[in-house]
This record gives sequence, C-alpha cells and structure tokens, in this order.
Amino acid sequence: MVSNVLNDELALICPDPVIGIRRNGIITLFNPAAERMLGYSRDEVIGQLQVAKLYPSRESAREIKRLMYSDSKGIRGQIIGHNTHLLSKSGERIPIQLSASLVEQDGREVGSIGFFRDLTERLELERSLKLLTVTDNLTGLYNQRHFQTVLKREIGRSNRYKHPLSLICIDLDNFKSVNDSLGHIEGDLALRYVGDCIATLLRNSDYGFRYGGDEFMLLLPETPQQQAQNLTMRLIDHFSRHMPANLVQISREGKPVSLSIGIAQYREDESVSTFIKRTDLAMYQAKKSPGCLAVMAD
Repeated sequence: MVSNVLNDELALICPDPVIGIRRNGIITLFNPAAERMLGYSRDEVIGQLQVAKLYPSRESAREIKRLMYSDSKGIRGQIIGHNTHLLSKSGERIPIQLSASLVEQDGREVGSIGFFRDLTERLELERSLKLLTVTDNLTGLYNQRHFQTVLKREIGRSNRYKHPLSLICIDLDNFKSVNDSLGHIEGDLALRYVGDCIATLLRNSDYGFRYGGDEFMLLLPETPQQQAQNLTMRLIDHFSRHMPANLVQISREGKPVSLSIGIAQYREDESVSTFIKRTDLAMYQAKKSPGCLAVMAD
C-alpha cells in the first residue's frame, strides 16, 4: 500500500495537499490539506476514487502519466513543479503545481505520491500586480502605456479581418478652472468622475484609457464611426445629468465643465500615429467650435 510508504503523521501535518495512489490509480492517501482544497472527505476518496477523476479531462490525467514516465523534464519516475488544474468536488477548477514520484517496493512499482500546491492566491496576486502596471490609479481606467499596446493589437486585428475599429479622444474642458477654483483634490475627483462615466457606458469589448492629464481615449473594436458617435452622445448626456454640484456651479459661473470629443474610424494600413493624430485633431476642432461637442474625423 502506498499509504504505508509515507508516514501518516507526516502527511497529517504537511501544509500542502498530499495524495497517494496505487498503480491502478485508486487513491490510498488523502491528507487534511487535500480535503480542504478539494472539498472531499478522506472516506469519500480513499479506496473509492480514481485519481483521474480529480483532473478536468482525460487528456490532463494522461499528460501527468506521460510526464511521470518521461525523462524530458528531469528524472524518469518524477515530476517536479508541473502546473495544471484539479477539479474540486463542486466542479471548481483549481490551479495547482504538482511534484510527484513513483513508489517502488522490492524493485516493483506499486503506485505514486504527489504533493500539490494551490496556486490560486499566487495567480490572483500576479493578476493584481499586472493590473497595477496597466491601470491609471486615479481613474481606474487603463493607462497610456497600455493604450499603445492594445491599439497596436487591435489595429493588427482590424487589418487582418477587415473589421471596423473606432477611436474616441475626449478632453475635459475648463479643467484648469476646476483646479484653480476648487483645488487639486477636487480636480482629481473631477477626473475620477469622467473615468466613472466612461466605465459605466463601455461594453465589455471596449477599452477606456486615461491618456494623460485631462485627456481620455476610448478604443472600440468591431465598431464603425457612426456607432461610436452614438456612444459619445450617451456619454455626454450621462456626464451632464450626473455632474457633481461643484462642477455645475463652476459651469454657471461662465466656464462650463464639459467634454470635447473627436471620433475617427481606422483606415486600412493607416499608421498608429496617423490614426491617433486624426482623432486628436477632431477633438481640437470640437473644442474650438462653440456648441459643438463631438466631431467626426475626416
């Protein structure tokens, strides 16, 4: 029995899940950490359950067996640090790192033992850290660096599949008046308000960025220019109807806090810089045209 090879008391105190199996795949060792991670009790699995049932697919289970008998990643009969997934009793896919070894008695293979490390928290931390590198910490939108990355990717996709791609440039008018009258803290809150308006109206497939200062960019895949204009009208309406009282007061004092918007649809094989410049120029045209909030680029 594989469970005899590993001291039961050692398995009990091991902080990571430990699972031992016979050569036929039946589980013979299932420590408390494995119970907590997978939601099974020892009585449900020991002598009852094939270890393959803990993997999301037959292919996943076969891959583990193939690696065990291969020397491509180390010593034959061992697996060290292989990342895969297990299925909990409730059906949740749990990312894990597996290290395992075949167990022999009298020169004959009798089973194997695996040590599993739950990677859920580590992967969530990695995702959080990655998000911090691409997010503007004031507005919660993506930052300018990520804008360049996403724009190049979406332009490549637009060229490849001949699908429309629209870019919207937004500038917060009279932002200097907000800072001068209310201070930088309220100015930051005004920028955050613009970010909240954008995040409220974007679809899951769209991207919102703080491009710099009081300028924002929206990237809309699979979206022609006219449809992008419809979004800008909704954005302007939402911005006006939900505007904080202090911004309303500044507007009443003769310096309206509003949005100037430029819209452009990508032209096939247009450079990244030209696409951005056309959108930016349309925004400046809107800013210079009294009563005109949004301009579509030529």
